[in-house]
Amino acid sequence: MATKTRFSISMDPVLHAAVKESSEALGLDVSAYVTAAVRRQMADDEVVARRFAAIDAAIAATDAAPVPSGAAVDITDEDVASARAGMAQALAATEDPAA
Repeated sequence: MATKTRFSISMDPVLHAAVKESSEALGLDVSAYVTAAVRRQMADDEVVARRFAAIDAAIAATDAAPVPSGAAVDITDEDVASARAGMAQALAATEDPAA
């Protein structure tokens, strides 16, 4: 068996109870249940990253280009991060098999 590293996470007591109940219902310990959830999330994140790779490259190229003389730039890094988070959330919602 491979060596495992232990770390702790904090969550609200109601969520903790729900995680414990759900894991027990599936016959898993909490560690296995949370590990599976983390793996699913990482796979979903990779899908989103691949889908947006070309867009991200275009944004990076645009960001690297000099700003035309007299142009006003009023989009902040926070605006871009917020837009990316919204797109990722929208994509995740459309991939939900229960939706």
